[in-house]
Amino acid sequence: MQFDSNGLQLQSIAGNSGKAYKGLRSDGTPVFVKYEMPPIIPALAREQITPPVLATNREVGVGQRVEQEWLDGRTLTRSDMGKKQVRQILVRMHFSKRLLNQALQLNYTYQEPRTLVEKWKEDAPNRLRQNTYLDSVCSDLLAHLPSFHQEVATFVHGDLHHKNWVETNSGLVYLTDWETACITDRMLDVAYLLTHYIPRSSWEEWLKEYGYKYNRAVLAKVYWYGQLGYLNQITKHVESYDMEAANKEIYALRLFRQQFNKEL
Repeated sequence: MQFDSNGLQLQSIAGNSGKAYKGLRSDGTPVFVKYEMPPIIPALAREQITPPVLATNREVGVGQRVEQEWLDGRTLTRSDMGKKQVRQILVRMHFSKRLLNQALQLNYTYQEPRTLVEKWKEDAPNRLRQNTYLDSVCSDLLAHLPSFHQEVATFVHGDLHHKNWVETNSGLVYLTDWETACITDRMLDVAYLLTHYIPRSSWEEWLKEYGYKYNRAVLAKVYWYGQLGYLNQITKHVESYDMEAANKEIYALRLFRQQFNKEL
């Protein structure tokens, strides 16, 4: 057991690179503590998108420290991702002008489609950059960039994997892990959710309930940003040394491209 500068007893949480802990206050109250948290977290908590923040401060050598309520519950499963609460949280996040303005004040910048692809190519592990198939996907994305307008860009999460969602025992749903957040087209989030969790037969209903029209232009954006979502997830798996999952994701990307080449 270790202690931080605030006197909390800290127990490391597995799988968080030594940055996340379960803390215990002197009165026995459990809290969630994480270091190097993005400064946008308090604003997200105020919007009830991420768990309530109890305290924030900067500590020398470890950066931003955030203390949040300890929530008893579970992470969502794949089958949970079609829940109404998930879509409601995305709508709340994507259409919040207050959240967007807060992100801009915190020096988040607009990420255009070209920038997103180039960033993937720059940050991806060597084995992925040297993969001829993935390189051809990137080239195709750069050759068919979707339109982008800053005035309709929104704050997005960037990694809606089901393990980044939690549901409390009381039924509240929250989104966590904000390191990939940025300001761009909200389709980055929407397309990932659709391609990874929502049956193709349900896309029209989901998109309309979210607020999109259902037409060829919207589907073309789903196709473009969906591919980028697969690329990002492949990188996550490789960085976690889960090559089996990475190969499954590459195979899923191939199937997705084949399907949409027939549709569009």
